[in-house]
Amino acid sequence: MLETLTVQDSVELAVVERSGFIESRHAGAAVVLSSEGEIVARHGNTDALILPRSSLKPLQAIACITAGAVLEGEQLAISTASHVGTDRHAAVVRDILTEGGLTEDALGCPASWPSDSSTRDDLVREHGEPSRVRMNCSGKHAAMLRACVATGWPTDGYLDPAHPLQAHIREVVERLTERRSRTPR
Repeated sequence: MLETLTVQDSVELAVVERSGFIESRHAGAAVVLSSEGEIVARHGNTDALILPRSSLKPLQAIACITAGAVLEGEQLAISTASHVGTDRHAAVVRDILTEGGLTEDALGCPASWPSDSSTRDDLVREHGEPSRVRMNCSGKHAAMLRACVATGWPTDGYLDPAHPLQAHIREVVERLTERRSRTPR
């Protein structure tokens, strides 16, 4: 089994102080680069495996764009980051889908309540339900689907590691990071 960065591999990277007390300590590993991209300093085990999760969204969005998805402004922004599921966020995700001839049903992310408490409370009062467009990653998923439509790749199974979209994303991320993925293919 692959193992991610351990406590022993980490170093203290930041300390938050409030009112004369240390409130929290943040540990991990970091690399400092010069403006030319040369390594200036390493802290902790910088070769340890990590799971980048949402921090990978900007690179996944680049892959979607290079595959032909046309996204600009709010659509591009929501494809690169997590969101809180407000009505505006849901509308932007729906627009991405609609412009690609798709519906919310095509999204492979799970249905979710908005993490924005005001929006969630309004939906509960209106007897609403969790939905895929409210899920914090739905913008990324909508961009992936648009890339599939642009290239002619099937939208079904777009999350499968063997799907052409995922192969393209992997290739783009590996090229941009100059690191080969360690995940099983």
